[in-house]
Amino acid sequence: MPRSKPTYLYAIISVALVLFILGFFALVASHAQRLVTLFKEKVDIWIELQENVPQDRIAQLVQEVRRQAFVKAETVTFITREQAQASMKKELGDESLLEDMPNLLHDVIRFNVKADFLQNDSLYAWRSALRSDTAAISELYFEAANTGNVGNNIQNMAWIVLGLGILLIFAAVTLIHNTIRLALFANRFLIKNQELVGASWSFISRPFIRQGILNGLWSALIAISGLMGVQWAAQRIMPDLAQLQDVNLDLRIYVLLILGGILISGLSTYLVVHKFLRMRIDDLY
Repeated sequence: MPRSKPTYLYAIISVALVLFILGFFALVASHAQRLVTLFKEKVDIWIELQENVPQDRIAQLVQEVRRQAFVKAETVTFITREQAQASMKKELGDESLLEDMPNLLHDVIRFNVKADFLQNDSLYAWRSALRSDTAAISELYFEAANTGNVGNNIQNMAWIVLGLGILLIFAAVTLIHNTIRLALFANRFLIKNQELVGASWSFISRPFIRQGILNGLWSALIAISGLMGVQWAAQRIMPDLAQLQDVNLDLRIYVLLILGGILISGLSTYLVVHKFLRMRIDDLY
């Protein structure tokens, strides 16, 4: 019987679609975590100083804050009460509003901390330690609202994404298996005839599995191209999303998609070929 060339186009497209969706879930989850990290590290913390603190003591405090392991040293800024008042006037848009009012503001040290440290209990404990220096420090303020629940929200979202991913994988395996089965259906007699003439199952399976691996690679490349296109378009629409991009993390996801495409397509091809080999000739019709 002449050999028919299987049509793998639908199989390649099906695997590519599944990998695209899985990759999209992975990118959203990873970027969401990075978004929360950026959000935490944007929270301003203010150390309000007492009046008439000597300049050398202020410089010492700034250096002490900058040396803390949990502080982002590049964000440490000393703001005088005059600078704070000028900034307030600029934000109000009408400097005459504060013209006759006394300056009730204080000198402050503003900084941000690393995301892993931004836990309310830790900050409250540190604030208590700082407040013991009553000669120089008046108070420490930070935006604690919504920071305590960020970790729980991200954890819940991760479980939801994981659940959707597991359901998607089960659906995808069924879809891909049936698609590859249809692609190899035209060669079911060739597969069986090779067995009847004495060829081993590994010899029969090898070219089909090799083609399946190649198809999985093409599927992964198509999915990766689609994901890169979506990222590019999203950043064009919302330029701020560029801050969330982590090239190394994206590359790891792309490598996993390539391995996943090869594994899914190659394993499914192996299972389909061996299914045909186990069938009786009458069942092939």
